[in-house]
Amino acid sequence: MCDPRRVPDQVHSVRALRGPGFSWYDQTMSGHDAPAAPKPVRLLRKRKPAHLPVTARSIALFRLGEQCNNDCPMCSNTGSMEAFFQPMKEVMRRVGYLQSQGVRQVVLTGGEPTIHPDFWGVVAALNQHGIRWDINTHGRSFSDTDFADQAVFEGLGRAIVSFHSHIEDASMVISGTNSRGHYETIEGIKNLLERDVWLMLNYVMTRQNQGTLLEYLGYCATNFGTKYQVKVVFPSTAGKGGQWDGIQFRFHEVQSEIVEAQARAEELGITLVFEGFPNCILGDAKHKNISRSGFGETHYLDDVSGNDLYPIQFIEAEFSAYPESCVDCAAIKQCPGIARSYLNTYGAGEFVPFPS
Repeated sequence: MCDPRRVPDQVHSVRALRGPGFSWYDQTMSGHDAPAAPKPVRLLRKRKPAHLPVTARSIALFRLGEQCNNDCPMCSNTGSMEAFFQPMKEVMRRVGYLQSQGVRQVVLTGGEPTIHPDFWGVVAALNQHGIRWDINTHGRSFSDTDFADQAVFEGLGRAIVSFHSHIEDASMVISGTNSRGHYETIEGIKNLLERDVWLMLNYVMTRQNQGTLLEYLGYCATNFGTKYQVKVVFPSTAGKGGQWDGIQFRFHEVQSEIVEAQARAEELGITLVFEGFPNCILGDAKHKNISRSGFGETHYLDDVSGNDLYPIQFIEAEFSAYPESCVDCAAIKQCPGIARSYLNTYGAGEFVPFPS
């Protein structure tokens, strides 16, 4: 998740497009594909409110620190020491703050939230305050059946598990773990499914798993059944792992694989969703990407202060944009756009609008 304190400050509204939902701004391309004398290009952004009231349906992303027992080279966390670990006293204060703001559901995340030394104390505090909880995890802790049993007993609702490759060697590189860690994730997935926890497998595309997505879907169907979702994510270059060479590629390099994967998932009976893919790359004008907001998360609790709730749709909108050619695209309302950093590096030549 991008740090909301890094929201670009040069964005300015020039004129509205089709009402209040969009605005224009100028950006000068400066990536390695930029021309020798780049000129500012006009980009669209979706306009989302910078403040959003908490309601009974709000879900807050609640980070227990960036500590993790994996070392993913593509990690999108900040790497900030002040965000690395939050002691129990501070975590408890944050639980109280969330309740005071009216939050009644959270998604616990990290780093890896389950390795926080007071993880079960945090869960108990959430339950005592009447706050339901889901989790974003690498799944390894759930390989312990007692841990999985307790999570279900304590009210675990949904889990997003990062499982980026069924191939051991690729998985170890992408997740920054060893053979044991790879198989712990697999066992964790099985244990969660056996306990009827709603599950989404998170698959970030990298150079290491490129060309293996169809095989991955077959592996998942054979080993896990089909009662879960697989989310395929185009990698973010934000955060401390943004410069890793394993995620430096373009949409057109994976487009055919993505299109084939949709057909394969349908054959297998697997629900396949996407994050970070423009609709024109998916080849489907009606598909809706499942980002954090698509998962239902509405607010983001500040990692450092623990005192501010940012609207997630505002953060997502500030970090993405649409080329000028997208103005009349039939998919523009549901399309997530393209990361501004991607447009800055590669330009917009790959994106072909759907006729309106």
